Amino acid sequence: MTDYVREYFNRQAQAWVAQAYAGDRLPARFPVGPERLRVALESVAPAVGTDGTLVDLGCGGGQLLAHAARLGWRAVGVDVAPGMMELARRETEGLGVRLIEAVYDESGLESGSADAVTALGLIEYLPEDAGLLAEAERLLRPGGRFAVSCRNRLYNLMSANAYTERELTGGTAPALLDELRGMLEGVEASDLHALAHELATAASDLERAVELDEELVGVRMLEHPTTFEEERRQHSPAELRRSAEAAGLAEVALLPIHPHPLPPGTESLAPRVYNRLALAWQRALGGRPLGLALCTAFVATFEKER
Repeated sequence: MTDYVREYFNRQAQAWVAQAYAGDRLPARFPVGPERLRVALESVAPAVGTDGTLVDLGCGGGQLLAHAARLGWRAVGVDVAPGMMELARRETEGLGVRLIEAVYDESGLESGSADAVTALGLIEYLPEDAGLLAEAERLLRPGGRFAVSCRNRLYNLMSANAYTERELTGGTAPALLDELRGMLEGVEASDLHALAHELATAASDLERAVELDEELVGVRMLEHPTTFEEERRQHSPAELRRSAEAAGLAEVALLPIHPHPLPPGTESLAPRVYNRLALAWQRALGGRPLGLALCTAFVATFEKER
């Protein structure tokens, strides 16, 4: 992990957490933080049971730890940024959470001490996969689960932006297309039916979102004060799967998050409509192969060999 990453998350801690966990019912930005947290906790819960131990590597402001503690789990958070650790202390005060300020693989925790390990928004800032996956495998007991979020490289084929151009000019698009086609073979009519039902449920919200967007014409809603100025790594599911298998971790599930129902360049035209549509896509397709074609990220869950 570079000095820039550590300093960035220390300096931007407050603004980053506020942006990621904004609590608006009709958000102008997709609620990545809460959705990613929900998916990760649900995916590791079978391994934790009612009172197991979860270790969150790169725990940030402590939101996942607080939820885990309220579920009755023993929760341990590790993060390198002092600013984030201060926010995590406030978020988890009185919940019995243990916090360790350290690089993810220098926590000093015992091998085999965790029923679950999570790492949300961490792997993209690391130079390679092996170190994080090896540390997760070391911390887990046999049969324990690891949930890791990744930026979805497959979506580059759908985004119609600079990422698409890079895959095309770099000659990497054909391999990604083959992987995506293989996943789309698993799409069923029920996927589209689920989406239709979700859109029908969202109808009144979408009408209100139109009204709010029309009130805000000309207002810049999508500025990002926490812009990260270095390249962040992306993964296709196949790339991450190979890294995990090399570390002795077997895939359990791939769960897409942060869908884009339309090309992302159109989001600024009507951000509340766009992101209420995105929430409908998330609810309907979050556990289905079609979601991987339309989502900018995914949470992958792996299990340590028994």
